Amino acid sequence: MPLALLDSNVIVASVAAMHEDHAASVALFERYPANSFAVAAHSYAETYVTLTKRGTRAPFGWDAQDAWAALEAVAAATRLVGLSAAGGLDGVRLYAGQGNVGARLHDWLIGQSAVLARIPAIVTWNAGPMAALFPGLRVETPAGFVGGR
Repeated sequence: MPLALLDSNVIVASVAAMHEDHAASVALFERYPANSFAVAAHSYAETYVTLTKRGTRAPFGWDAQDAWAALEAVAAATRLVGLSAAGGLDGVRLYAGQGNVGARLHDWLIGQSAVLARIPAIVTWNAGPMAALFPGLRVETPAGFVGGR
């Protein structure tokens, strides 16, 4: 079983050398053997969008081939988890049923992938908001996860 599920922001930071959190994110892959971590299928889409987004508020602007190559490298070193089609809809229902609204739904779907795969932890650069959504899981930054083991 994977030790933790990696959030898309950790994947972005690990593949983008110019990211301010690059070194701490890469340390996860250096410290633990391959397949110690899982990635939700939904996170690959979020990561691809972040890496290839264009415009003044888009710091990376990668082309499609470079972004895909980076995702393939992450996929080769991690385990893929995700929600079924019905699980995705059920995730939205649960999110709405708790009175949640807005874009945090993406975090919820990623976290639900960890819950359903029985992965005990989420590693993210948004630890506070993710922990609020999933109080039953260990939620840490990459630096906290590496330092806490």
